[in-house]
Amino acid sequence: MNRPEFQYFTSQVKNLFEDQDGFEKLALEIFRFQALHNPTYKEFIEHLNVDIESVISIHQIPFLPISFFKSREIRTFDWKEEAYFLSSGTTGQIRSRHSILDLDFYHENAVRIFEHQIGNLSQFQIIGLLPTYLENPNSSLISMVLAFGKKTRSKVAFCGLDFEFFHILLKKARAKSKRILLFSVTYALLKLIEEKPTNLSDCLVIETGGMKGLGTNISKPEIITLFNTHLHIENLYSEYGMTELLSQAYAQPLNFRCNPIMKILVRDTDDPFSVSSFGRGCANIIDLANFSTCSFIASDDLCQVQPSGSFEILGRLEGSDLRGCNLLFA
Repeated sequence: MNRPEFQYFTSQVKNLFEDQDGFEKLALEIFRFQALHNPTYKEFIEHLNVDIESVISIHQIPFLPISFFKSREIRTFDWKEEAYFLSSGTTGQIRSRHSILDLDFYHENAVRIFEHQIGNLSQFQIIGLLPTYLENPNSSLISMVLAFGKKTRSKVAFCGLDFEFFHILLKKARAKSKRILLFSVTYALLKLIEEKPTNLSDCLVIETGGMKGLGTNISKPEIITLFNTHLHIENLYSEYGMTELLSQAYAQPLNFRCNPIMKILVRDTDDPFSVSSFGRGCANIIDLANFSTCSFIASDDLCQVQPSGSFEILGRLEGSDLRGCNLLFA
């Protein structure tokens, strides 16, 4: 991270955890920086005929459709990537790719957010019930969980859907003095209920989303009820993160709270240029940690944002991939 601009934004992003009043000022600085030096974002803004200097509010910032991460290299300036993250996907599906300038920065940022919103990692030992993510060596989630393991000073224990092995890992973890921090995709916990229900009341559980292969429609409140009833989970959080972001948000377990360097705005489903601070619509995500790629992303997620800034994810856009203005609720 040898460019002075990147060093500056790194320090400013860290400072926001102490002084959150500077969010909009820094967001506008990063917007102007990326509008000039990110070729894809610059082209996108020029196509929209947006005058950079006329943008004086975060609500006026153009948000890059998230699908561009599938077709373009999204970088501000030209630099050699230290790593890259790939989204999960089925065979033959085009996956999102996010180039990473500084892997340590990603890890430090993820740790800072977790400890700011949930608690000190040194008190935990980690188990990862993350079957499909283990098949993706470029998973941002796996990279984050491994970084958390270093902070706990104990090796992360991963397992797939072998629940006999999972119970062995639980037994070993319970014999130690630290609390158990369990990261799991949603469908793995539902499969656990189906095949080998167990008491997880002594675990802090982070549910990371993911319903692949279930072939069923089930609401988030119904899922939480199942977890409480059959797994006796008393400390349940949900994590909101994605390949295209370097930051995460956590909920306990329905309403997500943004961390100090992240904000969700609401995009009208019929007019992508109509953006508000709260209400129901599509999620426009500001992630200031993305200063080396793009910090302003128009996602495919439907959301409900409260005046306080907390938000709930309601589902996905019909057809996903942003292709124009006529975006309808699923």
